[in-house]
Amino acid sequence: MKAVFYKSFGGPGQLQTGILPEPVPGPDELLIQVKTVSINPADYKILIGDLKVTNGPVFPQIPCSDFAGIVKETGSNIKEFSPCDKVYGFVSTISGKPGSLAEFVLASPDLVRKLPEGMAFEEAACLPGASLTALNSLRKGGNLRGKSVLVNGATGGVGHFAVQIAHAAGARVTAICSTLNIDLARKFGAERVIDYTKTDLSVWKNKYDVIIDAYGHMKQTDVFRMLNKNGIYTSTLYSPEAFVATLYNRLVHGKILTSGNMRTKTEDFEQIEALFKQGKLNPYVEKTFQIDHTREAFRYFESGKHRGKIVIRI
Repeated sequence: MKAVFYKSFGGPGQLQTGILPEPVPGPDELLIQVKTVSINPADYKILIGDLKVTNGPVFPQIPCSDFAGIVKETGSNIKEFSPCDKVYGFVSTISGKPGSLAEFVLASPDLVRKLPEGMAFEEAACLPGASLTALNSLRKGGNLRGKSVLVNGATGGVGHFAVQIAHAAGARVTAICSTLNIDLARKFGAERVIDYTKTDLSVWKNKYDVIIDAYGHMKQTDVFRMLNKNGIYTSTLYSPEAFVATLYNRLVHGKILTSGNMRTKTEDFEQIEALFKQGKLNPYVEKTFQIDHTREAFRYFESGKHRGKIVIRI
């Protein structure tokens, strides 16, 4: 099968396209013909070697976790899927499994969903990692109706989902983004926008019930000052300093600092799909690349200038 892989950790320059053996499904696995893949921060971190402790130094490695495609073959124990089903899902490459950036991928049925009606492969490939991370981060804030929610990195992969989910839940959403992305943040559902290129958060007076740091680089001093009492802050890049501060802030000031991570329970997938069907959550695909241009796709992701999601077509 045609696949993208790398034989040593490094940047996008390590990626190459070639032929690898087509995987054979076990009794509890699905063999899926991949149509589209999206890039997540974890995919990039694995590529450069930041997560090699967990995913190991066995090469070649195929990158990417999110995918959408068509079931080619089902394991003997699988009853809920059939060949030709259109699906999307996730493979845990952090644990060392081959990724989805290839013509075929093996996946656990627990992490695969049938494509909702009206959803394109490009849209479906954007969902698992980013939307489930946003959903679980916001869930920690409880019932969001009427609450004030601040989303940092509001037009990125996780952030653009967080704004839409919070808005759909009845929250009053403020987005942090650059000047170029203000209109896009408002399109996603933000009532108010903070332009970080013109506004210093250290002098921002407003406070929030929930802060989602989808970019992961807010200063702890800003977070502490901007949270209401009993407020909650979640970050996709939870720092050691935040861990140290968490217990003190919770006990003394009633403010919770915690990590944002994805959850893959059935009800989570169902909630995301329901929002899509209601027109309240729409994946934003800024750029699409063909598999032979995967290096360019990862370089664009590396630049940090992308909005929404980057998709690769197989």
